[in-house]
Amino acid sequence: MSNENDTHAHPDYRKIYYRLLILLAVSIWGPILALHIENRIIVVSAVLLTAFGVGAVKATMVAAWFMHLDIEVKVVRRLLIICIAFLLLLFAGVAPEVLSHEGWNRESDPDPIYKYPKEEKKAQGHE
Repeated sequence: MSNENDTHAHPDYRKIYYRLLILLAVSIWGPILALHIENRIIVVSAVLLTAFGVGAVKATMVAAWFMHLDIEVKVVRRLLIICIAFLLLLFAGVAPEVLSHEGWNRESDPDPIYKYPKEEKKAQGHE
């Protein structure tokens, strides 16, 4: 599909590598620094932001520069968006069943070794 005349300049991969290393450091040190905060909502928000936010930025960088999606035609971008939309639709369709503990062929306790905090509170209340 490509012509010999369709050349493009490659990005500076060293700069991209350094940016990815900085984002790796942020994703590692963000949750560690958030442990010193007393407010649980801020801690959870910081951990989720560093995990998913930095992950999304890194995935976008890799897709754009290493997979060369930044120079692809619009059809490929639209196809990628449609595939991601179908993936999210699939997850939304199966998540309620998969994440539920009730239903046919389900055990009442999905992990019998793990002691759930609710059971410990119930046991303490009945003593």
